Amino acid sequence: MKLHQRKFTEIKILLKEKLGEKIRTEEKYGTEYLEIDGSKVWMSADDKELIVGYGFSHTHFTDDDNLYEGIIQFFDLLTNPVKITDYIKGNTIFKTVVEIEYLNAQPLNIGETGLLFYPYWKKTKTEISLILPILTKKDIEKEVNVIIN
Repeated sequence: MKLHQRKFTEIKILLKEKLGEKIRTEEKYGTEYLEIDGSKVWMSADDKELIVGYGFSHTHFTDDDNLYEGIIQFFDLLTNPVKITDYIKGNTIFKTVVEIEYLNAQPLNIGETGLLFYPYWKKTKTEISLILPILTKKDIEKEVNVIIN
């Protein structure tokens, strides 16, 4: 078992302990998936990498390059507000920006999704949603430090 797969398993055990039945896992075609009911936060691990996502936005993390950044980003998604900005023309959301909001720090843009074809001639409206944290940092701080170190 590779390092990112071991870390995925450790995170899964921690979340099942803290969130219980809200955690759903599934394995298909050599890839293990983890989702949280009522949330758009997800994570997966295959034989090459760990993937951390929120809705359609996701980032790939490898053992050799940036695995610990991925683990931290996943826990940041769980313990910080997530700001979703939808850009709308007519009735079409043509761009969505997902950011992690930090207290006393700049937000971290974790992804943008968009459409190629949309009614570009219509006026642009912006809708901002703020999703509250799933867990508090205090609830998982010790366990996260063990997983990271």
